[in-house]
Amino acid sequence: MKETPLPDPSAPLTVALLPLDERPVNTRYPEMLARIAGATVLLPPLAIRGFHKTGADTAAVLRWLASAPADAVIASAEYLLFGNLIASRISGESVADVLPRLSVLEQIAASGKTVYAFGLITRVSNADVDVEEPDYWKSYGTRFYQLSQLLHKAEVSDESAEDAETMLRLRAELPAQYVSDFLTRRLRNHTVNLALLDMVARKRLDLLLLTSDDTAVYGLPTREKSWLQSWMRLLGDTATDRILMHPGADEVGSALLCRLVCAKRGVAPAIFPLYAVPGGEEIVAPYEDNPARITVEAQIKACGGQIADTIEAADIILGVLPPSPRRTEYRESFAQAERESREGFYRAFLQTLAAKKSAGVAVADIAYPNGSDPLFIELIFEADCPLPPAKLAAYGAWNTAGNTLGTTVAQAILSTFTGGDPDREAAQSLFLTHRFLEDWAYQARVRHTTRDAIQAKTNRRDPAYDSEPEQAFVRETIEAGLREKLRELQAVGVGVGLTLVPGSVRLPWRRTFEVDFDLVSGG
Repeated sequence: MKETPLPDPSAPLTVALLPLDERPVNTRYPEMLARIAGATVLLPPLAIRGFHKTGADTAAVLRWLASAPADAVIASAEYLLFGNLIASRISGESVADVLPRLSVLEQIAASGKTVYAFGLITRVSNADVDVEEPDYWKSYGTRFYQLSQLLHKAEVSDESAEDAETMLRLRAELPAQYVSDFLTRRLRNHTVNLALLDMVARKRLDLLLLTSDDTAVYGLPTREKSWLQSWMRLLGDTATDRILMHPGADEVGSALLCRLVCAKRGVAPAIFPLYAVPGGEEIVAPYEDNPARITVEAQIKACGGQIADTIEAADIILGVLPPSPRRTEYRESFAQAERESREGFYRAFLQTLAAKKSAGVAVADIAYPNGSDPLFIELIFEADCPLPPAKLAAYGAWNTAGNTLGTTVAQAILSTFTGGDPDREAAQSLFLTHRFLEDWAYQARVRHTTRDAIQAKTNRRDPAYDSEPEQAFVRETIEAGLREKLRELQAVGVGVGLTLVPGSVRLPWRRTFEVDFDLVSGG
């Protein structure tokens, strides 16, 4: 199969998207990004979309997708087959139950529409928390993580006496029925990914992206990833140009939307990665298993771009704040040491970016997971900063490095399609403001003050299981914090004319890890 650009590259493009799950990062982000390029994203109706551990109505999703009035399809295998990401981790359905649901993608592709699919190598969470895992994870999660690592290590290296002893202990402590569930569920999900590879090899999909989140050197996910890579090598030229694999998850819908727009417009923007700290590109970011440089290049490719050979040849310069060697979330105790080690590099970095006026400039902050680097924000908000934040083509700093990079690159590329159209320009400004307000204001600041407020009021740090009045208190606290931060953003030129809609703050999964809110013009 071969993708062909639209006869009229400026023609409207409508895409049916089956998201990884119903959270805003997987639904609203692609919708908002599509508007920047004048495209439209269609999503399954809310009534069938699912919520958290309750998956979407897969039969209704199949019917909706088959009849969606779209030019192309981007489909999450987890959503299509199980109803959402969490359902793929906890569902008791068998391979025979779920595989027939893939046939709808073949049918749509046979009709002449472009079909992109993406699948996830199932993670093994290293925490005794069952919010996104089977119920038994609350009691046994960290031990299953140990078991996963030891099972892999036993295959690829000599087993030490200590590892053998730990394996015996885990086998005795973990209930057999849970071990069976854990392994058979992984086998089923791995079989799904093999089936997706088969579809690409038979030219029944235009593109497949396989990603992995929360990766590590050892573990069953890494083991399964190596098996999939071996099949990619065996398939060779028949499929490898249409199969991508890298760390990531929640950014994939946005990245593939961008890639689809590029394919239909017949372009592949040249992007030059510029790293703020020399050598930082070789650091492995938390929750990933390759140097940051590899993730950067993979996300550019996933979004439909290409690596520019020189900064002068670039359509877009992607400024990257590389991972801190600490490889953890930011803490205030790091502030002085970070200033001493990074401030000089950051100031020179901003000067270099500001000097490149012939290309769009984006900044992907992957210094720390789950929020902006406060030092960089301080510098870019300075009155005499050579690169005002409002001039950026894109900004991102949320969750993992892959999440941040995929979304940032997607916005940067899509910003080149605004063409001076007022609606597209407004969509670009809105998403840039949203990123600063969520990635800096919320993730790095308001989330922490909100958790302090929850602690003071309820003696808990997160409201996942709180009553509605307690949830309302959390939302009101967040809204007040975001309003204050929006004023700070507007003082440096970001989000001027935008207003946070009163009462619009939402906690998609009743927890403070992620937030949603609405911004409108005026007010």
